[in-house]
Amino acid sequence: MSKEVIASAILVIVSVIAAVAFVNAILPSVYTLSGSYSSVAQTMEDQFKSDIDIIFIYPDGNNIYVWIKNVGSTNIPLTQLEFCDIFIMSSSGYCNPGFESASNPSWDFTLANGGGDTWNRGETIKATITLDSLPGDIYKISFFLYNGVSASDTFSA
Repeated sequence: MSKEVIASAILVIVSVIAAVAFVNAILPSVYTLSGSYSSVAQTMEDQFKSDIDIIFIYPDGNNIYVWIKNVGSTNIPLTQLEFCDIFIMSSSGYCNPGFESASNPSWDFTLANGGGDTWNRGETIKATITLDSLPGDIYKISFFLYNGVSASDTFSA
């Protein structure tokens, strides 16, 4: 009888230790995964709420002026625009101007309407792209936000 009590007690103690070890191994992983899921959800929310539209393109010599409207439901900090990309493609090649680069090709922007330090919904920025030359006739311009949202349009010189 006492052997059975001791054996049962040992099995109960081993079961409790195994359960504690299992919980200690699983809980940190669950917390890490929940942080990853919330980070992915926040990134996706930023992408879903962001949207832009190219409303006008005006080539003038070696400069291209592009008016881009924020048509999404989120306000974009102007400091994030330095992380945006512009691509100009033609049948003869492409170029990717650098933001406020010291040499050409380069691009910068001004807030065409509105004010402050955010690009609010409904406001337009005017991007000025400076190139060495603009060979060819028909171009496609693509503007990519820092979060991957993009807008494209074609124009001719």
